Amino acid sequence: MEKLKYILLLILVINTKQTIAQQNISVDETVFIHANATTFVSGETILYKIYCVKSIDKTPSPVSKLAYVELIDASNSSIFKNKLFLENSTGEGSYFIPTTLKTGNYKLIGYTNWMLNSSTSKTFQIDIKIINPYQVSEANTFENKTITEKPNLGNLNTATLPRTEEPVLDKNFKIKLNKKTFSNREKVALEIESSATTPEKGNYSLSVRKIDNLPTINQISTNEFSKIPITIDTDLQNKEKVILPELRGEMISGKVLQKNNTGNVQNVLVALSSPGKSFALKVVKTDQTGHFVFNLDKAYYNPETIIQILGDERENYTIQLDKMNQPDYSKLSFQPDFNLPIEVKESLLERSIASQIENAYYQDKADSIIKPAKISPFYYPVAKEYVLNDFTRFPSLMETIIEVTTELYHKKEGNNYSLHVTDYKIFPQLPEPALVLVDGLLLQNINELFNYNMKNVYSISIITGRYYVGPKFFNGIISLITIENDFTSQQKENYILKATVLRPSIKKSYYKADYTDKEKYERIPDFRNQLLWNPEVTINSTENPISFFTSDIPGTYEISMEGFTEKGIPVSLKDTFKVE
Repeated sequence: MEKLKYILLLILVINTKQTIAQQNISVDETVFIHANATTFVSGETILYKIYCVKSIDKTPSPVSKLAYVELIDASNSSIFKNKLFLENSTGEGSYFIPTTLKTGNYKLIGYTNWMLNSSTSKTFQIDIKIINPYQVSEANTFENKTITEKPNLGNLNTATLPRTEEPVLDKNFKIKLNKKTFSNREKVALEIESSATTPEKGNYSLSVRKIDNLPTINQISTNEFSKIPITIDTDLQNKEKVILPELRGEMISGKVLQKNNTGNVQNVLVALSSPGKSFALKVVKTDQTGHFVFNLDKAYYNPETIIQILGDERENYTIQLDKMNQPDYSKLSFQPDFNLPIEVKESLLERSIASQIENAYYQDKADSIIKPAKISPFYYPVAKEYVLNDFTRFPSLMETIIEVTTELYHKKEGNNYSLHVTDYKIFPQLPEPALVLVDGLLLQNINELFNYNMKNVYSISIITGRYYVGPKFFNGIISLITIENDFTSQQKENYILKATVLRPSIKKSYYKADYTDKEKYERIPDFRNQLLWNPEVTINSTENPISFFTSDIPGTYEISMEGFTEKGIPVSLKDTFKVE
């Protein structure tokens, strides 16, 4: 019901004629980011989780299926931009800080497309300090005095609050440790206790990291975030341009242009292919201005995206992709420049040495990519599949058609081939060719297939009869899947655009040391400042207690857990322990 409500609201936004109905449309969506720290040294990694919630009650937002996280420097340049496909209204990512970044103030910002209809101040912001000890600059100099930084409390969305001495405990949850002091490489058992008989479901993230005396400003907690006064933007119909929410999934848009800038650009068929093991194929029509929009309802991670014009008149058109929506970076307000007090010199040296050692042993401590679930082809399971290893192998497509896939036949007009599927239910056969895919890539000129080595092909799937992909009708489907899913077309026509499109970030399983067998890692140093990062904490009996091991670095470590229950109640917990 909730999703239907937002779909109807979206329709009202698009239809500008219904001005009366549009008066109640509002941007009731915001994001919260929990990062593992706010001060980093070159060679360390920013880890973060983003929560997409309703502004009014902080329950999960059903509007946006994608969110964006960027790191912006003081000159208003974007250092990195991550696109996150949201699951249960949350997403996570990371960014390794290279030695090319200068010492200075940065901002980690988060937003959705729908939020960009509001002012830049509504964008969630965390002030980040990066210290590069390998580059000499004014900010690297040390002063013989302590610099006390004052947080900006004018707008809590800047995510800056002073560090508190005592742990802040949530009323419903609390952190329980098996003890408060540990030795090197010792197992820590951490339990999240709830006062409720049945712990309330929700989304939570947990960070365990060493604290030192480097200049830092605490992040805003979910408790404080929930207390920010709510202002919801309305009357979207009065805006010059409304940025549509990515309600059904990832949106990729652009425009079809005529080569001579004359003629009709309306109702031109445009296809998008994202080839690979899990592939996407979408076909849409342009509007009266030649504009088109693709909606990818699933997360496709292949960086290669091919967009092409379909039809006999395709040679008369070219394609231009829209730029990605982004906030107005010039509206961001940065912390003043800082110099490092002399007493942090030793801490900076220790952090720098630790990051170098950890990066030297990266292969032994690397995070692992979580293999995305395979997405079945859009024609699954109605196609008839020929696995070519089940038959005598033939080197050419022509021989394979004759001997194996007997439903297929080809035609040749001049120098051009076309492939067809025999439909025994009708006579005579329809003259239109079939839709031909290779690893999900739509091929209009299939001549290169007749010179392709069929030993590289794993299977051929066939569907007979009329088949609609979006508004386009095809006379059957022929889908070839290669063994390595690595087919590359040599076509370079003007109506084909091999686009560079930002893909969603792939989820990771973050490294956790395990010293159950102490001798196994006896000769590998452990200089981790970040002992644990778990962006998907579940509070239940099966995952409590949460366990991890300390490193070789003594000091005080802070436990920070943030998140929201399904009812929008903020959960913010902090505690500390020592390693001696």
